[in-house]
Formats: sequence, C-alpha cells, structure tokens
Amino acid sequence: CDLDLEQIKSLGIECIKLPYMLNESSFSVTPKFDFDKFYSKTRKGVCVVYKDLSKQEYVDIFDEVLKNGDDIIYVHTSGEIVDYTSLLSAKDILLKKYKDRRFELIDSRNISIGQGIVSYLLALEYRNGKSINEIVDYSFKLRDEFANYMMLESTEQVNNYNLLSNSIVSGSALNIKPIVTVDISGKLQVEDRTSGRKKAIQKLIEIIRQNGENITDYPIGLVYTNNESDAIALEEKLYEYFGKDIKLFKVRLTPSNCSLLGAGVLGLSFHVHRKIH
Repeated sequence: CDLDLEQIKSLGIECIKLPYMLNESSFSVTPKFDFDKFYSKTRKGVCVVYKDLSKQEYVDIFDEVLKNGDDIIYVHTSGEIVDYTSLLSAKDILLKKYKDRRFELIDSRNISIGQGIVSYLLALEYRNGKSINEIVDYSFKLRDEFANYMMLESTEQVNNYNLLSNSIVSGSALNIKPIVTVDISGKLQVEDRTSGRKKAIQKLIEIIRQNGENITDYPIGLVYTNNESDAIALEEKLYEYFGKDIKLFKVRLTPSNCSLLGAGVLGLSFHVHRKIH
C-alpha cells in the first residue's frame, strides 16, 4: 500500500510484505531497504517481476490471527489489477475452520498510495471505535472518493501485465510521459500524455486542482521512485496551491508496485467527489 513502515506501525496496522522477483530470486522489503539502489538496478534493465503469495502462505499468515480470537479486515489492491484467487481460496478455507470469526476483504479499487490512504483512513475508523460493519460500509464510499493519477516512464510494464483498460503506445525513448489513473471500477486506464517530466508535473497539479474536493480535509499521497527532484518540485507546488497545513504522505513506490507500474513513477492520490468512470 506504499505507506511508510513507521506510519503503519503507529496505526496498529499489520502489513503483509509481498515478495518480488529480481533476477529470478525472491526478495521482500526490510526496514533498512535501499530504495535508491533498487531503482538504480531497474533503470539499468534488471527485470522486476510481480509475485503474489500462494494460498497456503495466506492461510499461514491469517490462521495465527483467527486462532487468537481476532477478526480480520484486509484491504488489498484493486482486484481488476491483481488476481486474488489464492487469497479468496485461503479465506474460504479459514472461515470453514473458524466459523465464529469475521474475515472481511476490502477491495480498495486502487493501487499504491491510493490503496494506502484508504487503508490509513479505515485504520483511523477502527482506532475511533467503529464496528466491523461500520468500517466495511465506510470503505464502499471511501474507495470511490480517492483518485490516483500517476505519471509513468512508459506503458511497457503495465502492457506486459495487460493492465490497461484502454490501449496506448508510448515510451521513454519518445520522451512521452503517460499519465494513468484508476477508474471507479478499479481498472487502470490512460488519462493523458505529456511531453517531458516538467509538463507531466504541471499536468498532475492541474488534475488535482480541477478534480480535487475538500483537499485539505484529507491526506494527499505523493509517490515516487528514484526521481526525487521531481517529487520535491511536485511537493512544493502542492504547498504553494493548498497551503502548508495539508497532510502530505510522501512515499517511495515499493518493489511490488514497481514490478507492475515500472520505474520512473510519480503520482498523486487525493480526495474527489467521485472517481471517473
């Protein structure tokens, strides 16, 4: 969900660290993970491959929780982007074993920091004493009100996984920067194309100014890879337009999401009246 690990810990969220494949070896993110080194490798052509957990791995993780008498609310990336067959199978197995427990799967209909903000706000509801039913009901509203727009280096990686619901061809060799979004059904689609990174940053600002609603009442997510100068420029623009009091989550794109979206990502997630269809 691309939230900072310390932030996750402070909220009391239990985070499953999804593995990723690098040169056919499996790895996961650690507290001292070197993002710069990782993204340097991806920029040099090292292949990063998405890897989901197996059914048994999900069972092993969640069984400990249910066995201790707790219920589970699990917020995941959009099911239109990632296949959750193994997760659903694990849930069925566990609910047959623990018939008196609750195991709710919430599709964030988002990815990266968009998913992160939904997780964050639902965790606040839990901390404020809301019931499982109230949290699940709120999630249906919340996931439709957090937009996610991301500039990609190219569409090569998302095309490899056949993630786009509308077709487009662009690449870094042409200096064309596609801007993708997650629609209200959770599908990834191309929203626009810009020429160069500076224009892409300006386009992201235009999008949040035109489409954002009650911006200062909710967190804004800013996600980036090894393009820190671009992230700083975007951050400064956000403070300029919305004031210094905005709650800004500035985070790095994790390897699992990098495997799906590619390197060179710069994105924003923010509150809207309703995501696009």
